[in-house]
Amino acid sequence: MNIVLRILWKGGVTRVALEEAKLIPAKLIVYRREKTNYDLSNVDLQVLFEGKPKWIYTFLTSIYAKQRGSEATVDLDRIINAKDLIKGPSLFHDQFAGLTGYLRKKSYGEDYAVYIHETSLDNQGVKWTFPKMLEKKILKESKIIITNSYWNKKIMEEHGFSSEVVYPGCYPKDKINVERENIVLTVSLWDKGRKPEIYGEIAKRIKGKIIMAGSWVDDTLMNEFKRKYPEVMVTGPLPEGDLQKLYDRASVFIRFGYHEKGPGLGVLEAMASGMPVIVNDGLGSKELIKDNGFVVKDWTEAVDKINEILNDDNLRREFSKNSWEIAKSLHWKNHAEKVKELMSKLE
Repeated sequence: MNIVLRILWKGGVTRVALEEAKLIPAKLIVYRREKTNYDLSNVDLQVLFEGKPKWIYTFLTSIYAKQRGSEATVDLDRIINAKDLIKGPSLFHDQFAGLTGYLRKKSYGEDYAVYIHETSLDNQGVKWTFPKMLEKKILKESKIIITNSYWNKKIMEEHGFSSEVVYPGCYPKDKINVERENIVLTVSLWDKGRKPEIYGEIAKRIKGKIIMAGSWVDDTLMNEFKRKYPEVMVTGPLPEGDLQKLYDRASVFIRFGYHEKGPGLGVLEAMASGMPVIVNDGLGSKELIKDNGFVVKDWTEAVDKINEILNDDNLRREFSKNSWEIAKSLHWKNHAEKVKELMSKLE
């Protein structure tokens, strides 16, 4: 069995694919590799192509996701060429990698599965006409469609496609830290589209401090943010051990999304450490908030909810325990077992 990934880099899609490859176990096939800090010692990894993306594909990708930088380029040439290199039951991570599966189906009659992290089918505007048409073709020919939220599932159902929701996973702690500091933590891969300035405005108004952890797509953006919002501690990329220490120290986890239908791995990791979670209704992880935090409309409401938790130790402890209990059902092993079960239909 193959887990197929367009780019091995610092995003959440990579983390999902890596955990699947380790735990199913399966071969991880990657079209392009960028610099990462992931431990690949227990991964059966094959990188199909070397070198940087071609400028034409970087330009085309920038029309849809300029804020993600050149590393996020959709390498159409490699996606097409991979159709003759990948053989056997395969799960393609995202609809663009799924184009390889579609081409293999047309050329060799081989069934495939696709994992949709963010469907484009509800995107508005003329520029989305081609991506939406392409996604529909790929979904129509796919034997199995997996997705990471009921939000994605609902949108695809509205267009006639059935899918199975398999949330990304986490590794719940054996024991959670009860005593916490007045720290509000947020973790992501930061770019303009995730509006980091929101956290700067929140930091000015809460009774604690905000720590923003995670890589930034653009160092210039990060440095400008740090100059504008000295109230926020910006760590940049952290070793896994240091990040886990922050999850154990902080009292609240906060994450905003803007029509981001996936749950965000930072939310799951925070829950695994027993953190109360605050998200807005533009993030897929709103589906996971059940007596373990709040779903808010905007950052001003988030300020009120953060201060409410920081001021009420009993509420914080209750939310903390509930987050941890929910996280136990979202163990990466459960994720891998469900994916393996679904993929058995291809064999």
